[in-house]
Amino acid sequence: MKLLFEIRPVEHLEASVDYYRALGLEPLGWPDDDTALLAPRDGAPTIVLVRDPAEAALGSGGVYDVGDVDTFFDDHPDLDWLIAPITCPLGRYAVFADRTGTCIRLLDPDPHLGTAAFDAFSLYAMAG
Repeated sequence: MKLLFEIRPVEHLEASVDYYRALGLEPLGWPDDDTALLAPRDGAPTIVLVRDPAEAALGSGGVYDVGDVDTFFDDHPDLDWLIAPITCPLGRYAVFADRTGTCIRLLDPDPHLGTAAFDAFSLYAMAG
């Protein structure tokens, strides 16, 4: 498992983007109206802000690359799956809880979203 970025559920997306911009992070892309990728200037995404009640219930946490979310899901049926693999604005996504109840998010970044930010992000994720 490789850490891709931190996900932070927020209630007010635009205000949160402005807050993190003041701290030195810049928006890399907006995959949809409820999601913003933030990174240091000329860097890969470090934080993804999402306006989503389901994500807010899960809380903040890391998002990990496991190679293939669907294969990982099939190979680990014994995990406490909270969200079976789905397609979301960022790519293929699933969530399980570890033994302590902490949410572990998995993602296959979608390289075909058509934005320069996601193209750079996908290259970064594959190179790492």
